[in-house]
Amino acid sequence: MAVYKHEHTHITTPEPEKIIEFYTKVMGAKIVKEQKMPFGRLVDVDLGGIPVRISGATGADKDWKGLRYGLHHIGLEIDNMDDFIAKMRANSVEIVTEPFQANPTTRAAFIKCPDGALYEIIEKSGG
Repeated sequence: MAVYKHEHTHITTPEPEKIIEFYTKVMGAKIVKEQKMPFGRLVDVDLGGIPVRISGATGADKDWKGLRYGLHHIGLEIDNMDDFIAKMRANSVEIVTEPFQANPTTRAAFIKCPDGALYEIIEKSGG
């Protein structure tokens, strides 16, 4: 059986500069690699150990504007839900689902990035 490990999550957006700014300035990601491609800039960021690749539409992908098949959301574990949500509000990020108790040891919330990508935010406590 093959062994798999996560290599990256690629986000294609009509406004890559806006999304790169969101990831770096609001979410605290660090740019780790930038490439010039025929279709424009391709940027890899490190979001707390999660590799995320951001680009504009690539070639034939430009026709896929509304296509949302396959990826529903990306889950991120954080250490302080209240601080995180406060920071998102301060940056006018849409809170899709307010923080809720998913189970006795887990709080969850959903936010939407400026490009429409949905994130589940998870805070785990001991127990």
